[in-house]
Amino acid sequence: MTSTEIALEIKSALIDNYNHYAEGLDSKNWPMVRACFADEVMIDYGSISDPSGDSDVPRRTDDWLKILQGVINGFDMTRHAITNHRFILSEQRVSCRAYLCADHIILPNPGVPIVGGEDVVTVTGEYTNSYTQIDGQWKICRSELAVNWSSGNIALFGAATERALALAGS
Repeated sequence: MTSTEIALEIKSALIDNYNHYAEGLDSKNWPMVRACFADEVMIDYGSISDPSGDSDVPRRTDDWLKILQGVINGFDMTRHAITNHRFILSEQRVSCRAYLCADHIILPNPGVPIVGGEDVVTVTGEYTNSYTQIDGQWKICRSELAVNWSSGNIALFGAATERALALAGS
């Protein structure tokens, strides 16, 4: 295989990883999300992840998933669109930057998929994920999210956290 073919194969695998991550979040398929990560990961999502630990200290991925579940499970629906992938492939580093636009929704009437501005919060930003290869699969070992802006009802994050706690307790 040529170096160009290897680079294309790696790039395809990294895009697949981002796609599985987004699909796993949106479908609340936590084993799918978990499969995107190495067993330990460094997370830097700014103020989102600050309370959960130091971004320069590896944490157990299973612990990070509990934090994600503690918010995402409280939304009726999310849609994560991850686009414009840009790669760094070298002997020292395999990473990919990509844009994020994610809608987070709590339906006012769960039987009717109609929402107003007060029912949606949108987060726009950029992920930078670094990868390591484990058993032939590229896994995230460091994930950074720089939020550029949010719009809509930001209070939905608090409401979703409360809903997720209630669901976990039932």
